[in-house]
Amino acid sequence: MLSILGKVRRAGGWTRRELLKVGGLAWGGGLGQRAGAQTATPRGQGFGRAQAVLFLYMQGAPSHIDLWDPKPEALPEIRGEFRPIATRAPGMYLGEVLPRLALQADKFALVRSLGVKPRGLANHGASIYMLMTGYDPSNFSPTGLAVPPSPQDPPSVGSVVARYRPAPRGAPSFVSIGGPIREGSVTGVGQFAGLLGGAYHPLQMHDDPTRPLRLEALSLPPDMTLGRLQARLDLRTGLGQRPVATSAFDAYYDQAFSLIESNRAARAFRLESESLATRERFGFTKFGQSCLLARRLVEGGVRYVQVNWPAGSDTEPEPGPDGSWDTHRNNFPMLRDWRCPVFDRAMAALLADLHTRGLLESTLVVVAGEFGRSPKIGAPTTDNVGPGGRDHWPECYTALLAGGGVRPGQVYGASDRNGAYPRLNPAHPYDLLATIYHALGLDPATEYHDSLQRPRRLVEQGQPIVGLF
Repeated sequence: MLSILGKVRRAGGWTRRELLKVGGLAWGGGLGQRAGAQTATPRGQGFGRAQAVLFLYMQGAPSHIDLWDPKPEALPEIRGEFRPIATRAPGMYLGEVLPRLALQADKFALVRSLGVKPRGLANHGASIYMLMTGYDPSNFSPTGLAVPPSPQDPPSVGSVVARYRPAPRGAPSFVSIGGPIREGSVTGVGQFAGLLGGAYHPLQMHDDPTRPLRLEALSLPPDMTLGRLQARLDLRTGLGQRPVATSAFDAYYDQAFSLIESNRAARAFRLESESLATRERFGFTKFGQSCLLARRLVEGGVRYVQVNWPAGSDTEPEPGPDGSWDTHRNNFPMLRDWRCPVFDRAMAALLADLHTRGLLESTLVVVAGEFGRSPKIGAPTTDNVGPGGRDHWPECYTALLAGGGVRPGQVYGASDRNGAYPRLNPAHPYDLLATIYHALGLDPATEYHDSLQRPRRLVEQGQPIVGLF
């Protein structure tokens, strides 16, 4: 293990403290990803309109019926306690728990017909893996529970973007903020570069953004200068390289050095530069300040920013601004009093801020959980539903998309009368990921070669939802 600042640490992703450490060679050795990627590069609607992506991942999975797809004509045990409210988009209704977002509906579109049958039982792990990588989790158990990240995993969407649409020099290509993705005892499901190698791991900043962020990894220690650092790099180059390690080392070192040299990334992380009024508009919560930080990162040139809801996917729903969306019980008070006020405020502020700053047209914003919640209240599908709860429901749910060429104010697809299954224009989560690639100007059929020289597509299957553009 080698560190360009002289310290040795374990291998892993780009955490805040490990940014400048060269690790993960076992994750990238022997890959042929730099040699002749095959692309068809279609030029359809919306292709290449986005210059950046903000992916807001609602881990734990909000109830689509209660937030995005109200069913006022359904039976009480399905429609729940919330009434629908009109929005600024004609014909689009949201749950009453999203009043601020309803006023921004002329800036976003909804896909109400997402659905999937994950491998094994409808547990979080398998669905997260599919949403983050675009591949079925063949290494998961029949129960669908998560397994730790592996160098043989397909890369996350952010890692693919970092490989094929890297950010300008001086800015990280893929940053993950908010909270780590957790399912049970496993952290990092579908978050790393896997087969693409450690150079394309995310820069992870999961500190609480309501407090000053520690940015020592993005600046030099007092006893180090850029000249001395460059001399170390020159010395390493002069010592020679083993062929397998060369590209992984070079890519990792080059990115780390460029971040320190430009100081661009460190400036983007300084939330204290924002006015108090702006910070209050987003809300002084982990999620709210993460959304503001995401806007600053896009302004700073980051290509792909992933904002994770701070609570783990299967955390017990508890009162408080950072609790889980996994509402197996007490769904309605949790959404009404805690989850939705935090989300509604931050999301409405983010869309308005991007629009005002002229960033929305070039920034694709995607909001999604790993699945929806069961239509029937208190109906167990995994023997884990309490009073007033909704269970896991991957068969039908909703995603929000805005900017990046997406036509705002529209509803794409429709669920059935109970929000149980897609009725019109069904779409797979892989179609959603293909749409992200499409908006960035990447053909989802692009192939790279894994460590066994097998060709692999960016998305296992699926097509862009071009009707959104």
